[in-house]
Amino acid sequence: MKIMKNLMKIWRVSWIHFQNPKKQELLEIGQEYDLHEIIIDDILEFSVKDKIDTYDNHIFMVFHFPKFDEKQKRYISNEFSVILWKDFIITITSHPTTHIERIREEYIVETQDLEDPEKYKISPYYILYKIIDVMFDKTLRILNKSSKDIVFLEEEIFSKNWLNKKLLEEMMIRRRNLVFLKHLFIPQEEIIEELQKTIEKFYNGQLDLYFEDLQYKLDKIDNNISILTENLNSLSEIYNNLMNIRLNSVIWTLTAFTLVIWLMTLVWWVYWMNVKLPWWDY
Repeated sequence: MKIMKNLMKIWRVSWIHFQNPKKQELLEIGQEYDLHEIIIDDILEFSVKDKIDTYDNHIFMVFHFPKFDEKQKRYISNEFSVILWKDFIITITSHPTTHIERIREEYIVETQDLEDPEKYKISPYYILYKIIDVMFDKTLRILNKSSKDIVFLEEEIFSKNWLNKKLLEEMMIRRRNLVFLKHLFIPQEEIIEELQKTIEKFYNGQLDLYFEDLQYKLDKIDNNISILTENLNSLSEIYNNLMNIRLNSVIWTLTAFTLVIWLMTLVWWVYWMNVKLPWWDY
């Protein structure tokens, strides 16, 4: 069974991960772990909203994290579905991600020397924290790179003396991506708060410090997006003003050239009409 292939077990905690599983695989998971049929339906149908549902013995959550589409140069939503209870966690992603495998490898190293299996790190709830934490860190790196790219765009704007279509497209792409990221993370603040309260009903360990860390990073993401959006809007305004100034300069030059030509034509016409040249009699 594919479940066993994707199973990682540490002490009494089992972690199963699937990437875009088929319906039959989900039905096997549901049967194996007695999951409610609503959970299976939710996973099969792509959701645009983050959510958290509490059942008698487990919690079901849906998160959305950004994944960059190189071909279209935009971010798409990678849906993370998470099911966890006392000793199990199941994670399902709609798109491939290398971060899950890295987290799994790091988690093995991080916990292999623990002598007490009851410590908070040996729990599916800590694994969930690690997943969200890594995805938040990834987003902060994305925003840090975007900040550097905006500085580069600013240098490009002041180095060009003409309308640059490619530069304009880059600004539009980055503005669209920032809007997407903003709307992707807006609902997560509420989800993190609700998740902290929900986990307290299932787990007695001390995870408050970790959730505070997640809240801090989420606030940082939101602030960075707001700052980058404001910087990009200012940059677009500067670009438009510079283009208007350069366009006015070109128009003034053309107007002056037209005026000179008109004066030359006028002089020629007056001279031709009123002055008789010697060779005209021939």
